[in-house]
Amino acid sequence: MSTPTLSGFLRKASFWTHHAGVRWTLFLSLAAFWFLMSWLRNEYGQEDSTLWLVIRLFALLVQWMLIGLVVFSTASALAVWLHFRYLLKRKAASFDVHFGDGQKAEAGWVPIVISLQGQIFRPLLGTVQAQLVFADKQLSLPVVLDQNQTRSRQLWRSGIRGRGRTWLHDRGIHDVEHVLITFVDMLSLVSLPVTIDAVQQVYTLPRAQAPQRVVAQPHSTEEQKHRIDVPKRVEGEYVNYKEFETGDNIQRIVWKIYAKSGQLVVRIPEIKDPYASHLYFYVSYYNGLKREEGAFEKEMLNVYKDYVRSLFEALSRNGYEVRIPADQEVPHLAGVGEKKRELFQITAADWQQSNTPAAFVSPGKAAFVCLPSLVPASEVAALMKRLPEAVPMVVVKLSEAIPSPFRFTVKDIFFAPEPQPADKLSKPWLVSGLRRDLLRNEKELESLLRQRPQAWMTKTISFEQA
Repeated sequence: MSTPTLSGFLRKASFWTHHAGVRWTLFLSLAAFWFLMSWLRNEYGQEDSTLWLVIRLFALLVQWMLIGLVVFSTASALAVWLHFRYLLKRKAASFDVHFGDGQKAEAGWVPIVISLQGQIFRPLLGTVQAQLVFADKQLSLPVVLDQNQTRSRQLWRSGIRGRGRTWLHDRGIHDVEHVLITFVDMLSLVSLPVTIDAVQQVYTLPRAQAPQRVVAQPHSTEEQKHRIDVPKRVEGEYVNYKEFETGDNIQRIVWKIYAKSGQLVVRIPEIKDPYASHLYFYVSYYNGLKREEGAFEKEMLNVYKDYVRSLFEALSRNGYEVRIPADQEVPHLAGVGEKKRELFQITAADWQQSNTPAAFVSPGKAAFVCLPSLVPASEVAALMKRLPEAVPMVVVKLSEAIPSPFRFTVKDIFFAPEPQPADKLSKPWLVSGLRRDLLRNEKELESLLRQRPQAWMTKTISFEQA
């Protein structure tokens, strides 16, 4: 059973207020008009005063003009709202949501394109807005549908569309459940909602970092076992030359060598090796320090995924196909091909407490191992006993994943730093019990990693290795 939090309550309260139909501007306008009339009555409210009679008549005129304007504005929004609901009932209207590139985007500001198809009207001088509703009642930023869609050889528009952005910080899968369409009148007093079911899954990738260089080789036992579709070039023996034999093509004779040494040699034809080795990159998401899932763990997971993606792309530059065995069951996302499987696997992974690194990593396959500093030192020691010393192993230091509130640079004197979602966690993180346990564990890990070659701890997204 999840524990209620203030942020969760505010998020749900914001979600339900969007279904209220009226906006705070209506109540603010009524309060301002009542306050103004009360003040005029107290200052000039004398029945025998000619000035009060003029003010009262003028106020009455303004009152009825405002009432008429509000009624007209509200009626315009109500009419198009009812018409849109009628189109939905008759299935004469449809919608389309394009999130990122249609399926994925990098974490951060994610572009959204929402379009409505059908004879849809906007309120007079008003707007039609759309928001995505995620599984946790989180709402995207409103997208104003201010563009008309037309078909060729047709004067009347076939629909409306809008482009916008929303902030998605967490790296992982986001479930879209609904699209909230609101019709806002020209005075922004009412906001009439319509909720449309829109089950869709999108995922935000870890953020790409500066290119890194990491040299790694497949394990020797994995060579010449995996056939590939496009054979790779390999060199011939004796520097691509051999002695001339009966049956060799005379066009391949190297006459320069014959002129110098009098020996007939021919070039070895380029051959193709139909086999290639895969580089197995073992990434553990084991969290052995705390079993609760909180804001600290989620932010550390975001940073850890950025590290893993950077290292994965660096290993891919070695010319081998990189495979990442999964230490947990990863949900399947429709439309993800085999070429994107590893990157999606990094994105969809979560902290787990069941599969320890020592049980997960295969010493006979591993070409590179990456661990978070949330793995207890005892578990890392058990893995080091089984893992060959030639296999590189990196431990990502996560105690500095959440920035300190006391950080300061000379640049901050002239430019205010851009606020980050993790900034609100900085002060609670200083007094967190998880931070104390993590610092203690990292200290043990540093002394443990010094005992092994090809092992180190990093706190920056930099994996340079000769």
